[in-house]
Amino acid sequence: MKNNYPLQTGISYFGNRNPRHLPVDLAEIKSHNCTFVLHTYSENDQEYYKETIREMVALTKEAGLEVYLDPWGVGRVFGGETYSAFALRNLHTLQVLPDNTKAPAVCFNHPEFRKFMRIWIQDAAEIGADVLFWDEPHFFINLKEKQRFPVWYCKCQTCCAKFSEEFHADLKSAKPDEIIKFREACIVEFLTELCDLTRQSGMRNAVCMLPFKDAGIGVADWSKIVAIPTLDIFGTDPYWMFFDKPLKSFVSEFSRDVVKLCTKYRKEPQIWIQAYKIYAGRENELQQAIGVAHDLGVNNFAAWSYYGNEYMSYNRSDDPRKVWDVIGSAYGDLVK
Repeated sequence: MKNNYPLQTGISYFGNRNPRHLPVDLAEIKSHNCTFVLHTYSENDQEYYKETIREMVALTKEAGLEVYLDPWGVGRVFGGETYSAFALRNLHTLQVLPDNTKAPAVCFNHPEFRKFMRIWIQDAAEIGADVLFWDEPHFFINLKEKQRFPVWYCKCQTCCAKFSEEFHADLKSAKPDEIIKFREACIVEFLTELCDLTRQSGMRNAVCMLPFKDAGIGVADWSKIVAIPTLDIFGTDPYWMFFDKPLKSFVSEFSRDVVKLCTKYRKEPQIWIQAYKIYAGRENELQQAIGVAHDLGVNNFAAWSYYGNEYMSYNRSDDPRKVWDVIGSAYGDLVK
C-alpha cells in the first residue's frame, strides 16, 4: 500500500540544553538522513529553559530541519521520564484510581490542567514549533501491575461530575463498558481541544498512541482519535524489544492499523522505531522494523532517540553508536 505523503525521517532529541553544542549534533542528525527533530519541552523546560529551547528550535530550523515539540511528561499524562511540578503543586488535580488511591498523574479533565495546557501551546507557538507531538496521551496505568484493576480509570471529583452530567449516573457504580466509553470519550475530547488550539496557533498536530488494544488500559478504538478534524499525523510506537514481542508481527500489526485508519480519514501515517535500550547484537532489527512498516505504506518514521539514548543511562543502548548508524543507514536506504 502506498500513500501520497513525502518521505519524512526524524529523531527525538533531549538531554542537552546547551545551544553551543547543538550544531555539532545537528550536523550528525543531517548526516544520518533525518528531515525533522523532535525536541522535548517538559515542565522543567517551560519554567527554566524556555528561551534556551527557543534558541535550539531556531538552530534546528536554520539547519533545514522541521521541528516537533513534545510535552514530555507534562502532568504525567504524556510519555516521558520526568516528573510533573504541576502535579506536585496541585494535588487536588491528581487522578483517583478505582481503589481510591491517588495516582502520580494529573487528571486531564480538570479545568486547571486544561488552562495549563493552553499556556503550554502558546509557549510552543512562540518558541517556533512546526508540529506539536501529543506523546502517548493516557490515563494513568502501572504496566507492572496491569492486572490490579479490570479497567484503569480516574474517579476524581471532576470525572465523577462529568460522568454524571453526560450519563446521568454515578461513575463509582458504573459498569465496565460505561467506564471505558466515558474514559475514551474524555481522551478524544482532550486531544480535540489541544489539536484545535494548535491549528489556530499556526502549527500542525501529531498524535502517537501507546501500542495497546486492551480496552482495560488504553483506547481500543483509535478511529475516534484519527477522525479529529484538526489532526494531521497519526501513529504509534510498537517498540518490540521493550514489550518483548516478535518484531515482524508486532510492527506489522500496528503499522497496518495505522495506515488503514489514516487512509480512511486522510491523515499522514507515522511509526516510531525503538532506538533505546537496544541489546548488543540486535541493532540491525531497527532496519528490519523500518522495512516492515515501509512495505505496509508508512513514509513517516521517527526513532527514539538520538545516538541510541547514550546520554540517559536508564534507557541507554548497549552499543549506542551502532544503533545510531543503523538508523542513519536505514533512513538513507529509504531515499534510494
